[in-house]
Amino acid sequence: MNTEKLHKINFTILWICAGILITFLTISRGLTQQTIISDGGMLICMLIVTGLYFFKRLGDVVRGTGMTVIIAIGCVLVSVSEGGNSASFVMSYIPLGMALIYFNFEIIRAYLCIYIPICVVLMLIDPANISGKGATMILAGENLFAYLVLGIMMLLATKRGGRLVTASEQMVEKIRKDTEHTGVVIQQLNSAMAGSSADIGSLSEQIQSVSDATYEIETLTHSMNDSAITLNSLVSETVTALGRNVALNDELGTQFSKVGEAVENGSVGAEDVRNTLDTMKDTVLAAGEATEILLTKISSVSSILKEIQKITMRTNMLSINASIEAAKAGVNGKGFAVVADEIKSLANESSDSAASIQQIIVELEKQVDDVAAKTSAGTQAAVAGMESVQKLISILCDIKSANDVVAGVVTEETQTNSDVSTRFEVVSNEIANLVSSVESISQSVASVAAEIHRQNDSVKSVNDEIVRMKEVTNSLDCGSGE
Repeated sequence: MNTEKLHKINFTILWICAGILITFLTISRGLTQQTIISDGGMLICMLIVTGLYFFKRLGDVVRGTGMTVIIAIGCVLVSVSEGGNSASFVMSYIPLGMALIYFNFEIIRAYLCIYIPICVVLMLIDPANISGKGATMILAGENLFAYLVLGIMMLLATKRGGRLVTASEQMVEKIRKDTEHTGVVIQQLNSAMAGSSADIGSLSEQIQSVSDATYEIETLTHSMNDSAITLNSLVSETVTALGRNVALNDELGTQFSKVGEAVENGSVGAEDVRNTLDTMKDTVLAAGEATEILLTKISSVSSILKEIQKITMRTNMLSINASIEAAKAGVNGKGFAVVADEIKSLANESSDSAASIQQIIVELEKQVDDVAAKTSAGTQAAVAGMESVQKLISILCDIKSANDVVAGVVTEETQTNSDVSTRFEVVSNEIANLVSSVESISQSVASVAAEIHRQNDSVKSVNDEIVRMKEVTNSLDCGSGE
């Protein structure tokens, strides 16, 4: 506690005790000359104490010693003025206790060095000054010895307490320095944790961005998978249509072979033709019907070619979309990009082949129309009676030539369709492999996305732990500051 505050406490207590003592003496003894002397002496002592309290230049030891010893001397002087009063000497224990409040070895020692000699002199003059009326020297000596022993014990306690206080102050100073060092360490730890928290926050944002990108990749792979499945279905349908086209061409080739054989048999000789004119009539009619069937087949082939062109266009569009998706997929889409380019190449070749076949079919239709017209003319001539065998032979030669041309066109178309069908089967296999690869990629991307979400949750948990540690260190820092 501050020494000045101790002066204030003692000063207040002294005035309270002096007021009580003066009031008690005045009431108990009345306003006599002896009471006036006692009260006046006490007031004089208190005035001296007041002067010492406000005259701060004297120092704390002089002021503390003066304020306590003067009151003690005042108490013993009251006893002297009354011719002996043991209560006055007992009252001097109060200033001794007030001296102990300072817990200052020098103040207590000065107090005893001043007060004890005065009491010894007054005891030698009259033992009643110390122990009251009728007291002996032995009794007064015992009271004074007890007072002295108590003072010495107070000195020893104060001296030991001073050493303890000094050690405590040193310990407090060491604790203060350690606290300052701890505060610096805590501040550094807070700075490090703040940096770590910021880094982890940035890492969490980056992981979230990667997670969003992974989700987009996963969506794209699903879309790519659906597109590949659709493309595979279209290619399968195209292969089936081409198979039907090849079958129709085979049937058409058989029909043309029969016509060729019939024409060949008809050109063996005019005599045979003349003899089999009626049979040829039926054969020509059958040829007319076959020609109509052929026209129907050719029309079917044209329709199939149109479907193939549509499928080729759709395949081309799908290959373009696949190339775009492969570019979005990055490194993982290189294989798919190669397949997409191959699909595009095959689609272009199929388109070119279909266009070529379409042109041949147009020419074939013209030739078949011509054959139909000539067959019709042959039928009319057969019905009317063939005018001449030579004309019939010429007509048969024309039929043979036209039949050979059409048969060659049909054979070429059949070969072309077979090649296209083979290529589309290769494309179908590649697309099936692509679908399998895309499904594997989709599963891998889903697994990676789940792992990224788990890592993001772990990073957020670590960040929360760092925030809690920072709150703890902040509380420690505030405690060390106090």
